[in-house]
Amino acid sequence: MSSKNYSNTKILIVDDDSTFLTLAGAALSKRGFSVISAESGETALDKINADAPDLVLLDIHMPGLTGDELVKSITDWKPEIPVWMVSSDLTPAIKEECLKNGASACLVKPLDFDQLALNIRELLNKP
Repeated sequence: MSSKNYSNTKILIVDDDSTFLTLAGAALSKRGFSVISAESGETALDKINADAPDLVLLDIHMPGLTGDELVKSITDWKPEIPVWMVSSDLTPAIKEECLKNGASACLVKPLDFDQLALNIRELLNKP
C-alpha cells in the first residue's frame, strides 16, 4: 500500500441530497482527501472554476442543471477532470448514457467508501 499523502487531492461531491453530501464528505475526509461539496450543478461549476478539483463525484438526478448536462459541461470545459456519476437507480441504459456524455465511471449508491477511496487512489496513481 502506498504511503502517498492525499490531503491535497480535492474531491468535489455534487448532490442535491444534503445527507449524502455530509456522509460522503465525512467518509472521504476521514480517508485523507480534501472534500468540496455543491448542492446544485450551477454551484458545482463555480467550485470547479475556483477550486480545480482532481475528481468530481456527481449525482445523476438533480433539479435544475442535471447530472447529464453537468457532465457534458465539465468534460467539454475541463476534460482533464474525471467525473464519476453516482445514482441509487443505475440501470444499464442510464450507465450507457452517462458514459456517452463523458463520465469516466458510474457508481451505485449506497457507496462503499473504503472501495471508493481505493479506486480514487488507483486513478490518481495512474501515469
